Amino acid sequence: MEAILAAIQPYDIHGTRYFKILYATKDQPDRMTEGRVAAEGIYRGAQPGDRIDIRFLLGVIDEVTKLD
Repeated sequence: MEAILAAIQPYDIHGTRYFKILYATKDQPDRMTEGRVAAEGIYRGAQPGDRIDIRFLLGVIDEVTKLD
């Protein structure tokens, strides 16, 4: 799913890094959605304003990649 990254916040649970992200989809640019992704599932240097592709597995964010 194509989206725009609006915010990103790192946090740790028992020493494992995760990121809370806020994003708006291409289809609904005025609606913000919150999600969480493990550190290995998101590209390095993610910044608000990036165009991203979000891949889900069983309804959970599995991977976030940056679009050119």
